[in-house]
Amino acid sequence: MTAEIGFVLALLLVMLFCLMKEVARPDYIVAAALLVLLLSGIITPAQAARGFTNEGMWTVALLFIVAGAVQKSPLLHQFVLRGLGSGKGPKRSILRMMFPVAGMSAFMNNTPIVVIFTPIIRRWCEERNISPSKFLMPLSYAAIFGGTLTLIGTSTNLIVHGFMLDRGMTGFSMFQLAAVGLPATILGVLYMSTIGYRLMPDHGVWKKTLPKETVPKDMEMHWYSYRSIAVILVLAGMILLAAFQIVSMLQAAAGAVLVLLVTGLIGWKSAPRFIQFDVLLLIACAIGIGAAMEQSGAASLLAGGLISSSSIFGIIGALAAVYLMTALFTELITNNAAAVMMFPIAYAAAVQLGQDPMGFFVAVAIAASASFSTPIGYQTNFIIYRPGGYRFADYVKVGLPLNMMYFIVTVSMVSWLWLET
Repeated sequence: MTAEIGFVLALLLVMLFCLMKEVARPDYIVAAALLVLLLSGIITPAQAARGFTNEGMWTVALLFIVAGAVQKSPLLHQFVLRGLGSGKGPKRSILRMMFPVAGMSAFMNNTPIVVIFTPIIRRWCEERNISPSKFLMPLSYAAIFGGTLTLIGTSTNLIVHGFMLDRGMTGFSMFQLAAVGLPATILGVLYMSTIGYRLMPDHGVWKKTLPKETVPKDMEMHWYSYRSIAVILVLAGMILLAAFQIVSMLQAAAGAVLVLLVTGLIGWKSAPRFIQFDVLLLIACAIGIGAAMEQSGAASLLAGGLISSSSIFGIIGALAAVYLMTALFTELITNNAAAVMMFPIAYAAAVQLGQDPMGFFVAVAIAASASFSTPIGYQTNFIIYRPGGYRFADYVKVGLPLNMMYFIVTVSMVSWLWLET
């Protein structure tokens, strides 16, 4: 191990520790780590700035605006409420809620979905004397499920996609991840409406916990129906253009934003408010850290150790190790940071094993999104933490079987579709 590799690995450990202890905002921590790498000469200014020109990062920024327009549509709210039904059969209502939410999350940012529907579902539960704790965890998990179905389902997928494009590779197609995400989603929804329902806590109904002012202002807005339909049509057009590869995902998103602005479906002043700049900063800086891992040789060293430790199980063992390491990072830090850290390791592992890297990239994307067993690994889990009255142990009890389910499905499908064993 060279001094340069040792320095990079030590810095990564410090960064991980700071992220776990939440000593500052995640984007500030990652930005500080990137600055240290730049000042130390590990990476050049061009490499440090690579993330700010990354296609995936800009796509995420544009999709925030598209999602901001879509989430204001009352059509989506009615879609989910109709799915919930009367509530006479809670397990059936969970089943009917999770599939629509997963479907929406496949094409929208999942955080606003959970933010919007948390107060709606809580009120629905209270009106029927049903414990919200039985429905809010399925809401968060359904949003996570949906993120594994499409390229635009979550920013994590777009980060991995952007990394692939940077290397001159063909990125993910619109529905490529669904080969793994769809069977995992179906199994996950069935689990949550049966075994998971029994494992979830029942904290009863506590109506005082939902003051009126907590309902998002967007819910009080009543758009004309033609505006709601127009926004949905713009979203559909964007998806179709990218799905049939008529234009790139970045171009499709840019076109959708332009149409929304020109037609007045979203205001020029309000559009930037939907952009989560902290997420963009984290993505851009984390990409520079990924470059440092490759430049220094740290990624190759870690990949070699990973392959050696799992050599008894062959190629599938290496794939499983990549998945488990990514999943562990996701539960401890953030999904985007986990994907950025594991991408160069997964790429180096695939190259050393003589395999198509695509399968390893799919594993990283899925593992970085499939965070179920802690409230801190994924933002949607944290959003429903207090409203649902959950404890940390509740996530472990309900989420750990889901983690194992996604692990088995991902390793099995990737081995079948992409690996040469």
